[in-house]
Amino acid sequence: MARTTDLPERSYLSSRELDGLARSQTELLSELWILRDRVLVLEHLLVEAGVLGKNQLDGFEPPQELAKSLQEDRDALVARVVGAGHRDRLDLEELRKRP
Repeated sequence: MARTTDLPERSYLSSRELDGLARSQTELLSELWILRDRVLVLEHLLVEAGVLGKNQLDGFEPPQELAKSLQEDRDALVARVVGAGHRDRLDLEELRKRP
């Protein structure tokens, strides 16, 4: 069973709606930075190793299985980001798993 905790009664930004929006934005910014950092590092390493040319990634089309996996990951991200403003409880185990 997941351990959860109630969100604070007091709102941080003067309304529950603004708090939800702030949580959504924080989730989005966190995900964006993690992904951006990893992609930039990977691209640098691949170009430095001579595995890829600088512009080779722009024309890549993923195979069907990879495209499906990417879509599932995208859908999960959207659900998490959009859903952040609508949650009444935080799952502590889920938070511990995040990078």
